[in-house]
Amino acid sequence: MKPKLLGAAGAAALGLGLVLLWGPTAARRAQALENQAERAIARGDILVSPAEVATLMHNRQVALAIFDLRGEFAFNQFHLADAKRAASPAVIRALPDRTVKMLVADSDEAAIRAYRELARMGTKQVYVLAGGTSAWLALFAPPASSGALLAGAMGGRHPASYPEIEHADLPRFVPKVKLGAAGAKKGPGGCGG
Repeated sequence: MKPKLLGAAGAAALGLGLVLLWGPTAARRAQALENQAERAIARGDILVSPAEVATLMHNRQVALAIFDLRGEFAFNQFHLADAKRAASPAVIRALPDRTVKMLVADSDEAAIRAYRELARMGTKQVYVLAGGTSAWLALFAPPASSGALLAGAMGGRHPASYPEIEHADLPRFVPKVKLGAAGAKKGPGGCGG
């Protein structure tokens, strides 16, 4: 009977020790993730140009998931091709670490708030479309179509949702998305960089 009591007491002590150890460790980990996210935001590492996002959309070797954080009306008016509307952080977090998760909003601030929440949860490969949908449309929507864009709900059917970039003169950009971390691309860098 004594060995059973000693075993139970040992297991209880181990369990208590793990609880005491894990609590501060989890808090330190959360703080470290938050600090890392704030540094990435301050350096602009998470803000991806519309030109880079378009090249990622056309790269079949990249697992890209686009999440539109805007309201239903704005999403129905226009959204990037294959974008999902307002997914919960849990849905985004459940994607494989290698998937590039792109957050799209009307402004950088709205998308950065969502980025912070995902970063605190330890979600990897999360980025923000720099300048939001207005920057995207400024680059890819023909000037004559901007008024027509607001006239009807085209959603992802608008030509600017999935722009043809093969013959486009895209502005140069500094690549922000770490494709090596996504494990997707081999060989020389993408266009525009």
